[in-house]
Amino acid sequence: MNKTVAHLIGLTMIAALAGCGAPAADEIPAPTPVVTAETVSQADPSSLPVKAEAEEESSSAQAGSGATGAAPRAGAVVNDTGFRPAQHGFSFPNYGDDIPAVNLTPVEMQRMFGDAVCARGSGSACVLSPVAQQWMEQTNDAMKGGHCEGMAALSLLMFNGQVSPASFGGPSVNALQIEGNEPLQREIAYWWTTQAVPTVAGRVIKGAPTDILDVLKQADFSKESYTIGIYKPDMSGGHAITPFGVKDAGNGLFIVQVYDNNYPGQERELLIDVNENSWVYEASINPQVESELYSGDAGTQTLDLTPTSARLEQPPCEFCVARATGAGKLAAPAQQMVEIFLDGEGRLLITDDAGRRLGYVDGRMVNEIPGAQVLPWRMGVNINAPEPRYALPASANITVTIDGRHLTEPTATDLFFFAPGFAIGIEQIDLQPGRADVVNFYPRDEILIYETDSTQSPYLVVALENQGKDKKADYYFEVQGADMQDGGVIGIGLDSKSGNLTILAERLTNDGLFNFVMNRVTGEADEEFYAEGIQLRAGAQVFIDFADWQHDRPEGLYFGVDLNGDDMIDEEYTVDNAK
Repeated sequence: MNKTVAHLIGLTMIAALAGCGAPAADEIPAPTPVVTAETVSQADPSSLPVKAEAEEESSSAQAGSGATGAAPRAGAVVNDTGFRPAQHGFSFPNYGDDIPAVNLTPVEMQRMFGDAVCARGSGSACVLSPVAQQWMEQTNDAMKGGHCEGMAALSLLMFNGQVSPASFGGPSVNALQIEGNEPLQREIAYWWTTQAVPTVAGRVIKGAPTDILDVLKQADFSKESYTIGIYKPDMSGGHAITPFGVKDAGNGLFIVQVYDNNYPGQERELLIDVNENSWVYEASINPQVESELYSGDAGTQTLDLTPTSARLEQPPCEFCVARATGAGKLAAPAQQMVEIFLDGEGRLLITDDAGRRLGYVDGRMVNEIPGAQVLPWRMGVNINAPEPRYALPASANITVTIDGRHLTEPTATDLFFFAPGFAIGIEQIDLQPGRADVVNFYPRDEILIYETDSTQSPYLVVALENQGKDKKADYYFEVQGADMQDGGVIGIGLDSKSGNLTILAERLTNDGLFNFVMNRVTGEADEEFYAEGIQLRAGAQVFIDFADWQHDRPEGLYFGVDLNGDDMIDEEYTVDNAK
């Protein structure tokens, strides 16, 4: 057995015997931190990557008890922020959808992006554009898996005096309660969401374990603080923890002391071996759930740092079209990107026109597309974390495979694409085990095509920010329950310049019916159109002239049908508003 592996196993065996108890605040000495090792007795010793050539005898002498409140592990203090989890961390654990909580609202969206996300109003009176509303809903859905990123970031901001606990009902961080505290819930959601914006993602420090260690050893924490992101080798299971100190345990082994909000009040440790350039951390969603070992090395790139200062910058709104140029209006960035969200338990493989891949291949994450990014969520451990977000240049046509071959039971799945000024997606896919559905997205043409070989009744969804001939309104559309018996191909296309929506059923295998929803958001009001039981013929294209519809006119909404794909309208009719 490798000597440092034996060293770590010896430490964790002692931790297992010691139990887990949270210390009282007055038991924590200052400024020298108490460092502990939590139990990793469930781990396979052969999976531990830390291989520094430490002597087993010295490790036993150094160990002490790994439990919170017991003797600290020996080691020279290299850096120390003064943060202590029992005093400066939250007293409640990381949470997902296990408690009733409010996440982002229009107020937080406007605070983050400015009035660019508002269809009308500003500040607390902001009414979100349909595109911004859809982005907010997708982001809130992702938080069901956990809020560790927000808790890690906000606890640092409160420790640094940049956010006051008094604003959320308590004299200190550890006095705050989460249940029933909507302002705090929304604040945690706001800082959680900072991981999703380009000004933060672009400043994440990535590298080998020794690179991360060097930053923490040399950091002037009075000027900059960090959260740590840890991931599994396939970039799933992202979790955020708060580093507050570094100790040198000798023989190339360094201890990064962390606050893990899955364990309120406890001081925990991430171990880095500079000899082998590797790291290990034992984590769990809470002490009652079986632990899971996180580990990596220079090749996995599964350890990163997010600087707090990056979270304080107002980011551009990548899914917005530049609106008015007045104060608080932010134009879209010069590099236009498409952002992809999957809500469900499938896995994605994205392929561009050149055959380059982004996503999972045989359980391994690949990124072959120039300019593309894999953006894993950091939310917790031992949970079904959602698929990472993906971002890639908006100029690329892409094919997305939604892979359910690893599933053991059907799962409801939504897939959304966000491009500057519009969002397009498909909801309520019934993804079957052993099957894979395909979506083609053409961002420049504003077209989505969905192909499946199983029976489906999906919703096709489009959100549009004002542009084209009618710049006075934003729109949201749903084509609900398009009947796809035994599979087929269906699509939806948007002509935002002329104000037309097209339902593409040329390769649908059977006739069916659908319901249609349209919300028109103006500077004065929201207007809704709804109709049921509209016929959708296999082989047809249905054109909807949405820009000419007005809520106060007696005429219905114009539908034109091309029955045979010759780009000629064969049938015309108007559909009355059931609203």
